[in-house]
Amino acid sequence: MDLLKHIKNNRAKQKQKKPIKRDVFNQISSIVRQYGLKENFLDIFDTVENHFTVKRLGVFRIRVKKPGITSIFSLVEKEEYDLTRSIIHKADNPYLVFAHSPEEILWCKSLYRLNPALSAEKLRRYHFETLFLHECAKRNRMKTNPSNAET
Repeated sequence: MDLLKHIKNNRAKQKQKKPIKRDVFNQISSIVRQYGLKENFLDIFDTVENHFTVKRLGVFRIRVKKPGITSIFSLVEKEEYDLTRSIIHKADNPYLVFAHSPEEILWCKSLYRLNPALSAEKLRRYHFETLFLHECAKRNRMKTNPSNAET
């Protein structure tokens, strides 16, 4: 391929439309606004993680995510901005961008600690509680029967 064709191909590729990726700030600020979260959410975030155990959760249920309404670009007030930044700072993991509700924000840190290698497809599709319980069940199965570790 000669130089002129190469340059034309590169320019054609650059002109193609690319989807805008949602970033974690816009995702979390949309949740903050949609659910009307306040500063007391941070207190819940600090204390709730100790309560996430399989014994306390009881029944295992499969929850599929409901699509949430998130804006591509968030315009937030100062209080919402501060709360969003605080949530992002406290959670501090890549699963946060897949959260669709305050409940999932609370689950994301525990889930990430349990398995930091979940696929984006699973995170988009299933509720974080379901994924957490699934990972706990896999760990318990590995402890009781090490020969069936891969499932």
